[in-house]
Amino acid sequence: MKLKVVDAHSSGAPCRIVTGGLEDLGIVGKTMLDKKIYIEQNHDWLRTSLLQEPRGFPAVNADLVLPPCDPTADVGLVIINQRPVYPVMSGGNILCYVASILMAGVVPIDESKPITTVRVDTPAGIVTAHATCKNGKVLQVSVENVPSYATHLDTKITVEGLGELVVDVAYGGMFYLIVSADQLGLSLVPDNAAKICEIGEKIRASAVGQIKVDNPARKGMSVVDAVMIYDKPHDSKNHGRSAVVMPMLPGAPTFASGCNALIDRCPCGTGTSAQVAALVAKGALKIGEAFNQESIIDEVYTARPVREVEVNGHQGIVPELIGTAHIIAESIIHISEDDPLRHGFKVGDMWPGAIPA
Repeated sequence: MKLKVVDAHSSGAPCRIVTGGLEDLGIVGKTMLDKKIYIEQNHDWLRTSLLQEPRGFPAVNADLVLPPCDPTADVGLVIINQRPVYPVMSGGNILCYVASILMAGVVPIDESKPITTVRVDTPAGIVTAHATCKNGKVLQVSVENVPSYATHLDTKITVEGLGELVVDVAYGGMFYLIVSADQLGLSLVPDNAAKICEIGEKIRASAVGQIKVDNPARKGMSVVDAVMIYDKPHDSKNHGRSAVVMPMLPGAPTFASGCNALIDRCPCGTGTSAQVAALVAKGALKIGEAFNQESIIDEVYTARPVREVEVNGHQGIVPELIGTAHIIAESIIHISEDDPLRHGFKVGDMWPGAIPA
């Protein structure tokens, strides 16, 4: 089997976009959420083949280019990360995806206009992206993300070893528990990544039983997806700084051989959307105001609440995300039947220990 791929990154978050070779897999579903679940249940070997060694590494994600289910969409998207339960939405992935499919010619750039609009059918719903283009290159992508809303504001939880924490919980495509770094005594810099992951996973595990959410995209799941730790920006032109701790397996503990989590390399589009929704709910940010979010490696996304909406009984907002992406490679991946390692492998010196494939 051969897969045509474009490798790209958005503010350091690596994505592998599969633009061809999936046609014979019989991927079915009435919605993109159905297709996501079908791939999870029938073709999860794509995840291990694309993201594990020898082709992948722990931080990389994959984006599958698929026919849309919504007739108003231009293209469909299923996102795959290291977890066997795939995310329904990711800001960094969709920025990479849109820039890559335009520059690779999967969707044509409208050279008659400075901005090309792409409607993407995702498991979380339709996402509209506007790409600023010049001479066949995408300079910037703005995305109108899914409606985002806060469910818990200034809520107290207890975490063993950390005591009582005041947190927010909000949805921006996934559910995030949002906590300030000053409560944890942490500085959000790359050298502290392992400690940030350890504490973030401890908080997420402790929140189970203390905080419940109604996840519309994951029926039966009532726990937060990830933890966002936020702080003051390092650059005065920006408004915040964050580290999003992403668990690699839902519900798994932290292992001594390596934390069962990674820090998002980019400023995290869905996490920033969730934080912006919480800030609007608190009256700390107004509709139309920009919020520049730094990542742990000093890259920046801009988020802006563009309008208010009601979502699942909550007052929420529709956020706009603005960022960049860059293609770093185009290649053909071979998955050969005579290759005993064709579906990937993991070794504990680089991968978190005791995690199932």
